[in-house]
Amino acid sequence: IVQAYISKTKRRAPKKKNGEKNMFADLLYCADCGSKLWYNINHPNSDIQYFNCSNYKGARGTCTSTHYIRVDSIEQVVMAELQSVAQYLLEEEEDFAAILEEKTNSDIAAEQKRLKAELASSSARLKEIERLYERVYEDNVNGKVTDDWFMKLTHKYETETEQTQKKIISMQNDLANLEEKRGQKDSFIKAVRRFMEMKTLNPIILKELIERIDVYHVEGSGKNKTQRIVIHYRFVGCLTIPEWYRKRQVSLESRKG
Repeated sequence: IVQAYISKTKRRAPKKKNGEKNMFADLLYCADCGSKLWYNINHPNSDIQYFNCSNYKGARGTCTSTHYIRVDSIEQVVMAELQSVAQYLLEEEEDFAAILEEKTNSDIAAEQKRLKAELASSSARLKEIERLYERVYEDNVNGKVTDDWFMKLTHKYETETEQTQKKIISMQNDLANLEEKRGQKDSFIKAVRRFMEMKTLNPIILKELIERIDVYHVEGSGKNKTQRIVIHYRFVGCLTIPEWYRKRQVSLESRKG
């Protein structure tokens, strides 16, 4: 009986990960919880392809909204944005380079300020831990703290010291590497020029140009629906270009659903 049952049972092939089927996979993130958006295909209507938050509570997550976005919509929006950036570079190359230079310097200065503040705070904490360690040692010698409590506290201080020292080393390395970012704007410009030569989006150019895209949940209803999308470009982060180079309205050829 067992042999007959096994012979009639077919083992299903492992299901492929949805994220491998679309060029925007690993680029789209939920603007509220930070989780990745998962690629899905509507069944039985396979023409409808979309992304939604992988952490949505309706799918046993914690995010309160789906952050649903159609694939054809995100493709058209990103294409329009990249065309605006490319047009600005084409017509105002010096201004474009100047904006990138100013933004790069501004971002580096802000990051330096943040890292230095965190370094100062972490260094102060190390000194504080050292004082606390000495105090609990003296209390243990004087009989104010039991040996068991002394061991627990010292273990806690040693663990925090190790973690803080690693954090300090990491921040010091980040500070040292910040200056390298000044030259990365040239890499972004080269990637934009490569995009100019193409008529369609593809995974390679997307990964060269875009670091991530934050997708917000839809607001409003009916014809008043709006959805905010924030593009973080590689090397330069969020980029603001003059409004007259941006398409003021994008007519999406996207069906309902």
